[in-house]
Amino acid sequence: MVSPRSDDPRQSASLIPPAKLAQVWIDFDGTITQKDVLDELITRFAVDDSWKQAEREWQAGKIGSADCLRRQFAVVRISDEQLGPFVDSIPIDPGIVSLLSLVKKLNVPIAVLSDGIDRFIKPILARSGISDLMIRSNSIDRDGLKVTLVCTHGRADCVSKSAHCKCGSIDLLGQTEKQSIYIGDGRSDLCPSRKSECVFAKGVLGKFLEEEGMPFIPFDTLSEVHGILSTAWGLAPSL
Repeated sequence: MVSPRSDDPRQSASLIPPAKLAQVWIDFDGTITQKDVLDELITRFAVDDSWKQAEREWQAGKIGSADCLRRQFAVVRISDEQLGPFVDSIPIDPGIVSLLSLVKKLNVPIAVLSDGIDRFIKPILARSGISDLMIRSNSIDRDGLKVTLVCTHGRADCVSKSAHCKCGSIDLLGQTEKQSIYIGDGRSDLCPSRKSECVFAKGVLGKFLEEEGMPFIPFDTLSEVHGILSTAWGLAPSL
C-alpha cells in the first residue's frame, strides 16, 4: 500500500497514470505563482482589517471561498494605475514552462483551475510567453476603485461552497477515458484532489491529504513535478 505521503520515487511512479491515459489539472495561486495573488491583493489594498474575520471563518471551514472573497473584495480599493504594477510584481514558478512543454510533447491535456481572477492570471502567464493555456477561474467587475467578485464558474450545489467549483469544471472539461493528475497547494484544491487518481500536493493541501490518509506526491517546485512526470513517462533516467 502506498503511504499517504509518497516521497519514494518508486511509490510515486505507482500513482501516475501513463501519459496516454492522463489529463492534468493545475491550481494557479501558490502553485504556478510563488505568492497567492489574492492574498497579496487584499493585504496590500484593503482599507481596513475586516477582511481578516472572513479569512478566519474560511480557514475554519465555516464559509466557502465565494462568501469569503466577496466580503474581502468589498474592502479592497485599487486604481487602474496600481493594478498593472501589482500584477507585474507577482513571480511565477519557472518550472511551469518545462511542465507545459512536457505535456504538450506527449499530448496530455492540461487546464488551470483557479479560485483566482482571470484578469490577473492571463497577464502573469503572458509574461512567460504562455497564452494558449485553458483557464477556468473567477472574474471581477470594476467600478472606480472598487472590485466585485464574479463567480463565472460557481455552482449552487458546490459541496465546498467555492467561488469556482473546480469539481464542476473537471466534470465539464474532463475526458472520461482519462485519469486525472491534480497539482495544487491550497484549501480550494481539496475537493478535486479527492476525486483525482494522482495528486501532487504542497502547503495546506498536503496537510489535509495527510490527515485524511490519502496518497499524494509532495513537491516544492513545478520543476520537481516536471522531473517526476518525465521519469514516469519514460523521458528521463529512472531513479
